Amino acid sequence: MRRASRSQTARARSGVRVLALLATLALAACTSAPAVLQPTAVPTREPNTLNVSVLLDLSGPRAPSGQPQRNAMQIWLDQPQTGPLKLRVKFVDVAGSDAKLLIELRRAVIDDRADAVVVGVPVSLDDPFGQAVEVAGVPVLLTLPTAEPLASPGGRFAFALAPTPDVLARAAANDIVDRGLLVPLLVASDESAPAVSERLAFLAELRRRGLSTPAPVSLALADGPQRVRLAAPLARSVVLAGASAPYGDVIRGLPATLTAPVYLSYLTETADVTNLRDQAGIVTWPGSRTLAPLSFEPFAFQRVFIQAFTQRYGPPSTLAATAYDALGILDIAARQAPAELDSLSLRVRIGTGGYAGVVTRYDFTPQRHAGFVNLDDLVYLRWNSQRGAPFIAPKATTPIR
Repeated sequence: MRRASRSQTARARSGVRVLALLATLALAACTSAPAVLQPTAVPTREPNTLNVSVLLDLSGPRAPSGQPQRNAMQIWLDQPQTGPLKLRVKFVDVAGSDAKLLIELRRAVIDDRADAVVVGVPVSLDDPFGQAVEVAGVPVLLTLPTAEPLASPGGRFAFALAPTPDVLARAAANDIVDRGLLVPLLVASDESAPAVSERLAFLAELRRRGLSTPAPVSLALADGPQRVRLAAPLARSVVLAGASAPYGDVIRGLPATLTAPVYLSYLTETADVTNLRDQAGIVTWPGSRTLAPLSFEPFAFQRVFIQAFTQRYGPPSTLAATAYDALGILDIAARQAPAELDSLSLRVRIGTGGYAGVVTRYDFTPQRHAGFVNLDDLVYLRWNSQRGAPFIAPKATTPIR
């Protein structure tokens, strides 16, 4: 009788969770066309199998593209999986749509019975997405920068693998100030959601230091690119907020004699830099020192990833390597107890351990779900066109005048 009672209780709790998630997503996506819900067969759960859904922008205009992240994860999956545990990964294209992101999160948890979800698109846990994560109740790993998850709804189950926006803003301000490149400063934004978030964080950091802040140039306006091209030769440094892909034409249109360094975002794909051709040498961007083999000697397991990715797709970006690490974090947490893959146990194991990844060593605690804490691993990168690889920009020992 006791066993039957527990089974009934579990079914009841599962039903309440499903209804709650459906209600949350319905309210969050009320402005979009309602999804048609049809009965679906409940998939059979294989023992010792961790089901992971990965939500990426594999199509649509939103940058950065999720394809490099998918490529990196595929390299992880192509490695032999030994032992009793198996990761089963499903890639889902959310096509640059926030509404579809919510729908696919629901589908992953309810229809596909995902044990964990990896999200490789720009999100904020302060909006309906955070509420959906809270109701979904499974670990969600975020590969792009976001604020400390525990400060927002859904933070109990969300884990951030990238540096927070505040950390990235401090790094940019430190580099620009230390090099004496603050005045005059040109800040431009394509006004996408990630770009606006970065721009606000960077300008807030300057104000915190008591420094003057320039009026940003909006590339969403018709005359925005022309204003950047005219102002850049007069600036000591140029900051372009948000993903690197939308800025290709603007950077290629800058004068060949430009001396001001162009600061790109953490959301920079290596392919975007190489596509700048002759202008690749003027850009710098924050990323993992591991991915600068011309300046840093990585460990053997890091070299394995770098070499495999480079052979298939070219030098990896920090975002791609972070996606690779996401599967490694889930694998380590699951292997600690392959027979206990319920969401609570998995969340606790992720939130109380560390993981030596390609990008950095991630450390989570019950009080901190932003795992990129070793800031020595965060450096500014530049491109060596002769060697076809990034290198670490030397730190300024004295300001450049």
